[in-house]
Amino acid sequence: MKIEVKKYVGKEEPQVKRLLNSCFEEENLINILESNQLNAAYSAYLENDLVGILLAWKSRIHPYCLYFRILIDPCYRHLDIHEQLLFKLEEIKEEGLPLQSSSWETSNKQVNMYLHNGFKEIRRTYISALAVSDVINDNSLNSKGYQIQTLEEVLMDEGLTEALIHQVKTIYEETHEVNPVAHLEAEQWYELIVSDDVLQDGSYIYIDSEEKSIIAYSFLHESDDKKTMELGWCGANGMEQKQLIPELVHMQMSYAHMHGIEFIIGEFDTTDSYALEVLNRFPFAPSPTWITFRKE
Repeated sequence: MKIEVKKYVGKEEPQVKRLLNSCFEEENLINILESNQLNAAYSAYLENDLVGILLAWKSRIHPYCLYFRILIDPCYRHLDIHEQLLFKLEEIKEEGLPLQSSSWETSNKQVNMYLHNGFKEIRRTYISALAVSDVINDNSLNSKGYQIQTLEEVLMDEGLTEALIHQVKTIYEETHEVNPVAHLEAEQWYELIVSDDVLQDGSYIYIDSEEKSIIAYSFLHESDDKKTMELGWCGANGMEQKQLIPELVHMQMSYAHMHGIEFIIGEFDTTDSYALEVLNRFPFAPSPTWITFRKE
């Protein structure tokens, strides 16, 4: 069977969506295909059937690598389609710009192919659900006298807002050293914090009201599923304060319970010790791991 690889021409969207579903990928990759972030895209055909696709793009927030994703129809993974598309990627990569992609740990062939082609694992991400009913009655606080405010309240205070922006920026950069962040102005960090889906009255922050400083924070977001909410960024003013983050998450469980929410979803990177403090504290359900690979 001969595989034909050619440039994506933008007429295969129904087949691409089918491919995304069969590979358990989110459909937001479709948006990348239609955006100016797209660097290159190639399709792999077996006769007239789309059996694989390569997408390569750049991120505005993480501009120091070339992101890519290779998707292969599960029925044709025994063929060398993945290798052909990876070879095409090597042809179009920019000198000095690392390649970066991710894969579920259960995609054993894909994981091994990356490792055999010079990629190194840089991070694992645990994406798991927590039943609100499992923790709703466990809400002990050990705040050491700090005050708790909602994100909504903090944003009403200019000094606290500036302190929060500074801390979010510092911690995000600290936890993404393996994939550095672009230089963003304070206004841009503010826009990221107050994204459309953030629940400002369900995102909680420990503050030192006398020092006008941020001690710890945990953001909460809406989800496409009406019975689910999602944990967002979290952090603390030093490692000795990170044990306060689960206390804020307990409050978010109560908030979720009051709003009829059944599950909280969290994403926890192994490069983020603040998020791992939450993962280690609560009985999140087991789930496959999302592995990120990079090749310099």
